[in-house]
Amino acid sequence: MKTNVLLVLSLALNVALGALTVWLFLKPRPEPFAPAAPTASGPSVASVEARPSAAAEAAAARPAQPFDWRMVESADYKQYIANLRAIGCPEETIRDIIIADVNKLFASRRESLHTSTNRFEYWKAGNFFSAMFDPERIEKEQALAREKRELLKELLGSVPEEKLDLFAGFNPLERLLDFLPAQKQTAVFEVFQKMQAQMMRGFRGGAPDGEDLGRMQRAQKEMEAELAKILTPQELEEYQLRLSPTAMAMRMQLASFEPTEQEFRQIFALRKKFDDQFNPMAIASMDEAERERMNSARRDMEQQLKNILGDARYAEYERSQDWAYQSIYRVTQRQGLPRDAAVKVYEMKKVAEDQAQRVRRDETLTPEQRQAALQGIRNETEGAIRTVLGERGFDAYQRQPGAAWLRNLAPTPATPGR
Repeated sequence: MKTNVLLVLSLALNVALGALTVWLFLKPRPEPFAPAAPTASGPSVASVEARPSAAAEAAAARPAQPFDWRMVESADYKQYIANLRAIGCPEETIRDIIIADVNKLFASRRESLHTSTNRFEYWKAGNFFSAMFDPERIEKEQALAREKRELLKELLGSVPEEKLDLFAGFNPLERLLDFLPAQKQTAVFEVFQKMQAQMMRGFRGGAPDGEDLGRMQRAQKEMEAELAKILTPQELEEYQLRLSPTAMAMRMQLASFEPTEQEFRQIFALRKKFDDQFNPMAIASMDEAERERMNSARRDMEQQLKNILGDARYAEYERSQDWAYQSIYRVTQRQGLPRDAAVKVYEMKKVAEDQAQRVRRDETLTPEQRQAALQGIRNETEGAIRTVLGERGFDAYQRQPGAAWLRNLAPTPATPGR
């Protein structure tokens, strides 16, 4: 069940990312800019036609010279505009030229923000989102947008009417695909976009059922088959390490394990092979023989992981898969407690549950004696946890769904008649 939930979540993340990128790349273009009234810095189109200047009359008397755009262009935008007006260029055309030129200038400056050499650290939990929403980069993008608007207002008297673009220049896939050249990034995005359209059909009727999940899984496999035609085997592996459901699930599960890049790759290779062979979304429809094959394959995979990681590191890996430990770990992180605090509480949990199980099996105890013994285990365990987490940390932990085991050590007996 835990694996099912994580895979559904990871696929949902794929859908959300696809929807966002589709919106970003297919958003409407800015509305056409309405020409403003001529400014005092130059004559209007009408005045140029009605009253030729002395320079124009002199030019007419001379033999025609071939037009050279270099005579008009200037690095100074104000001079550039003056030159365009001097040759009788219509105001609307001037505005189109200047807006296009300024957009090109700022697009180049925005591109320079994207040349960071810090590659996406796919093996670290949370980096999927931090790569998408880098506050520093977004702030720089917004500053550039403000500067561009101010320049256009200074040059043209007003700025083009544009729809608000909260994510100007922002491509969530860009850093995730930083290992690919630009041309292949575009090709991958097109395949990714196509797959998302298929997967989102599974959400039309609300929460997806088994059939919907199966269709989503097939769409994922079809996408990987198409990517294999575009990418080299090494590039495809790099893609999967970043954006496959297996990798996304691992990043959610292994936060407390904190794998190195090599460990993440080793674990990923085994888990991806398992996920490809046994679709966790189809567990409910498996017969007994299929379930046994899957469980046998999982035991083999876990043994291989133990051989690779070693006993001590494998114990940390195994613990990180436990939802109860993840809940403890999150509390200790928020409270600024050392990492071993979560391990201590988790070990207390195992000891307390083992003691409570023995008490429940002891048939020599009366119901009253059994309840008193269980309550004693709970009180002792709560006191020990409070010592490790502190009063504030213990209160925070008690509010977590993952702390239900502590209450279940000695549930409050039901009052007769209620």
